[in-house]
Amino acid sequence: MKKFLALTLLAIVGVASAFAQHKGEMAVGGNLLYGTEINSVGIGTKFQYGIIENLRAEASFNYYFENKGYHMWDLNANAHYLFPIADKFRAYPIAGLTIVNKGYSDINESITRLGLNLGGGVEYDVRPNFKLDAEFKYSIVSTIDQAVFSLGATYKF
Repeated sequence: MKKFLALTLLAIVGVASAFAQHKGEMAVGGNLLYGTEINSVGIGTKFQYGIIENLRAEASFNYYFENKGYHMWDLNANAHYLFPIADKFRAYPIAGLTIVNKGYSDINESITRLGLNLGGGVEYDVRPNFKLDAEFKYSIVSTIDQAVFSLGATYKF
């Protein structure tokens, strides 16, 4: 399982590197999260890259704080298609892949599953290089489906 996770992480980094060869907007940021499967808050980090006009790729990692003996993390590779709503304001659907790990602290055991992400979000440009966002996504994962609500901020460079 550790080899599988390492190879998957390498693949996501490789995809992000491949996208970085094209000219486009790049951004890094963080999220505050709430996951319904673990019933806990969490924190996340993300990297975004504009592939073509209005289409971007996002790689993210989220960690959910322990609750009732469980802890959880997920690794995501998503695509967003941006729809301009008003000046500085956009909405977007989310579609992608996720790897979810749910651990049981009291027996030192965990399960890891591959799944799909579907959802949507909105973002607002506070400044030319700083934006705020809110997202909802549902991770469809065997035995550990989860709805995730997040508030985030990104810095464009």
